[in-house]
Amino acid sequence: MNIQKIKLRDLGNVKYQYGISTQKKIHDELINEAKILFLEHDKVITIGTKGESKDILFTEEEISKKGFEIIKSDRGGQVTIHNKGQLVCYLIIPIKKFNIKPVDLVRKIEDLIINFLRKYKISAIAIKDKTGVWVNEKNIEKKIAAIGVRISNGVSMHGFALNINNNLNDFNLIVPCGLEGSLVTSMVNETSINLDKDSVKLNLIEEIKNIFNCEVINE
Repeated sequence: MNIQKIKLRDLGNVKYQYGISTQKKIHDELINEAKILFLEHDKVITIGTKGESKDILFTEEEISKKGFEIIKSDRGGQVTIHNKGQLVCYLIIPIKKFNIKPVDLVRKIEDLIINFLRKYKISAIAIKDKTGVWVNEKNIEKKIAAIGVRISNGVSMHGFALNINNNLNDFNLIVPCGLEGSLVTSMVNETSINLDKDSVKLNLIEEIKNIFNCEVINE
């Protein structure tokens, strides 16, 4: 059986609109090929297709003073935050070629993140009717990764945002994913160790290979 190939491009720290426009350009030009983008966004609050402005707990002026933009996104999901120290992964994949049904894509992403976090002795779970990946400690659920995808013309867009060593206080500006009282956490918060960003990315790539049964090629 032929192993599929996915090309990986690391954009580094970029403005949200640059990341989105790069993703859209790749998506529109993609012909039977798969690509993944790693990136980190500056401060931004995004509202997904199911999101509501009421889940932003401050006025637009107050948000702006704190250094955040507010942007409506065509990804699935509700309101979330991107900031420095969070790794964003955009998956631009022709799902039929990878034998993935639309309903199964989010489950695959959840499994990918859960397996990856296990390498760091972080026990994470998926929770029914709560999109994303969570850490449950003493019956307290804390979100460690947000997931929001879109499929257009059979090709996926957007993906997930994994909290590594970002400022979790920023999440006090919103109701994360529309869930009142929802808490967030990060890899550093759960492990209390310094994490090397490059090794984190390498471990994540290994799980991408496993979950999508593919070879990952750096562009």
